[in-house]
Amino acid sequence: MAAFGQPFLFAGAVLNLAEIRKYLAKAGIRADRKFSQNFLFNDDVLHRIIDLVPSGKGFYVEIGGGLGSLTEKAVQKKLAPFTVADLDENMVKILKSRFSDEADIVFKDGSKIDFSQYYQGVKGFVFGNLPYQVSSLIMMNTCFESRYLDGAVFLLQKEVAQKFAAAPKTRDFGPVAALIRLVGHADYVFKVPPEDFYPAPKVESAVLKVTFNDHSFTKEELVSFADTVRILFSNRRKTLQNVFKINCIDSEILNDFSDIAMKRAEELDWETILEINEKIGRQK
Repeated sequence: MAAFGQPFLFAGAVLNLAEIRKYLAKAGIRADRKFSQNFLFNDDVLHRIIDLVPSGKGFYVEIGGGLGSLTEKAVQKKLAPFTVADLDENMVKILKSRFSDEADIVFKDGSKIDFSQYYQGVKGFVFGNLPYQVSSLIMMNTCFESRYLDGAVFLLQKEVAQKFAAAPKTRDFGPVAALIRLVGHADYVFKVPPEDFYPAPKVESAVLKVTFNDHSFTKEELVSFADTVRILFSNRRKTLQNVFKINCIDSEILNDFSDIAMKRAEELDWETILEINEKIGRQK
């Protein structure tokens, strides 16, 4: 295996497909399925993503830095202070060899980041090419920590991005979309084809931009809300009456609403979801 302490093979070069393959082969490493690694190499798409990240925020965190394709664009844009997190030790070594002078490279789980540690009175911004397997967990944690953030830009599986941006009373609306809506709003921006990645995934990807509102929700309140909507949407084909029964929730709550006991969660409007959450919260 190539020594990571040596000068980086493609330092200063655009990470195109040929160079990614060449480096991975020389270093004796490859994309790890355990981390859902698919390296984006389309330079135009990378520029479009980083253009969605605004300048002048209090701090920046990239989740899943990988080989540093998007990290390089962030450094060129002079985003600072800048932290890059990855859970693959090989990727952390690569990132440190490339960007240790411009960013704080950390071995960290993107679904467990405490953004308050970076907050110094000015809200920050988070972005990244998220591992598909844990994208929901990362998005939820980002929402839990959103009181410290102005927004996020994430590259996700296309169907996941569509679900995260879905509106209430639609088939795609679910727990994560509800959590995002509570603290801000999401915009589906553009899709990215499989051939822009190495190795190419079997699905299309898409870029999602989330803008967070100023709010006073505590992390505990947001976790509680997430638990409530998870229960509501846990059996999507069953009526709320049955969902409450399955989850041992007092069905008397449903009597406070007109004609919703026989509805499914995806038929509820946003105001009703908030009211149900408030009433369930009183019983917890």
